[in-house]
Parts: sequence; C-alpha cells; structure tokens
Amino acid sequence: MGIAAFVLHTRPWRDTSLMVDWLTLDHGWITTVQRGARQIGKKSPPRPMAFHPLTLHLVGRGALKTATQIEPLSRPHWLKGQALAVGFYLNELLLRALHREAPVPELFYSYAQTLEALTQPAVEFGGLIRRFERALLDELGVGIDWQATADSGEAILLDQLYTLDAEVGILRNNTGKFSVTGRVLHAIAEHLPLETAQDRRSARDVMHYLLRPHVGSAVFHSRALWQSGTPPEGA
Repeated sequence: MGIAAFVLHTRPWRDTSLMVDWLTLDHGWITTVQRGARQIGKKSPPRPMAFHPLTLHLVGRGALKTATQIEPLSRPHWLKGQALAVGFYLNELLLRALHREAPVPELFYSYAQTLEALTQPAVEFGGLIRRFERALLDELGVGIDWQATADSGEAILLDQLYTLDAEVGILRNNTGKFSVTGRVLHAIAEHLPLETAQDRRSARDVMHYLLRPHVGSAVFHSRALWQSGTPPEGA
C-alpha cells in the first residue's frame, strides 16, 4: 500500500530528475528523488503536482530514496488566485517549521482539510490561515492557552488588553511589549471571523509573532504571489 502524501516543493536534480519535498502521513516531511520526471516523452513519469492528494512508494536504502508509483489518492484541489497564494504559504510554513522524517499525522489531516476549504466559494482566508497556524504551533509543542492568562489563570475578557509572550503565553498585565485585545484572542481561540481590518491584521501579527522563533524572519516567497494581485486580507 502506498504512502499518502502531498507535494510541498520540487526542484531540478541532475539532468532529467526532480528532487521533491513531501508532507506524508507516515513519515512527515521527507525528500525524495523522482527519476526522469523532467524528461520529455511518453515514457517519462508524470511530474507530481502540488495540492493533489497522492500516494507513493519509497525505493532505496540510502538517506535519499526514490519516489515511485505516484498515483492520485482522491480528486485534486485546483487552487487559483488568492487560494493558490495561501496554499503556497502553507507549504513554505511547513518546510520552515518541520523536522525531517518526524511523523505529524494530525497536521497532515489539518493540511488536507485546509486545502479542501480553499476550494470552497467565499472562503474567509485569514481565519483559515490562523486555524492552520494554530495547528502547526500545537504540533511543534509550543501552542499556548488561548482561554486564560498564564500569570493569573483568569479567563480572557473581550474588552481587555493583554500582553503576549511567545514563551509563556497570554499575560494579564499589559507591559506594552506585544499588546493584543481579548476580542482578537477570543476569535483565534474559537475560530471566529473578525469584523474589522485592524483586528484581522492584529490576529495575523499575533500568529506571526508566535511562529517567528520556529520559521525565522526571512520574507516568505509566497508574498510575491500575493503582491501580483490582491493579498488575502489578514494573511
């Protein structure tokens, strides 16, 4: 039986082959070679496409194995426009944050569900991104308690201003280091839409702040795709 997988990134390898980064159900992030994938002709294997649920088999004994028998697992997710930009952002996020060959089955399913949601009409991109970013933080073991303060244990109040500490969590006393309203924290916790552009940007900044120690501060290449059109608000 094949390994369930999604393509995260491909790049040329030697003369006619591809090196492929995958998110797999069984092994997490792995890198393989697909031999002959860049050849032109009827006998060349098809190039695997991003965002398509696939299965594959691994061949070889070395650290860099070969991917063979790549087949569709279910119908492809055809992403366009803003949805495509979000999909590439998710892939960059995973490649920066994950450790190689560390199984992340719950995150795999979260990724699959997010891609499915991106194909739906009238999707709220910011909320969808925040939900996946939260799933990633939880998978990395650095998720925070969104329901109560870390220093006092008090429930989050919508009209209160809080301080966020990436290593500790939400703090009751506002020190001005990284301030955020309880309204925004509650929306992230409950996966609720935010009504104003300011709150959506605040939610984005919260998640970027929490993720930065794990993904670095370099600009994401997917921003270039957003800049070619209208960026998803809150992304």
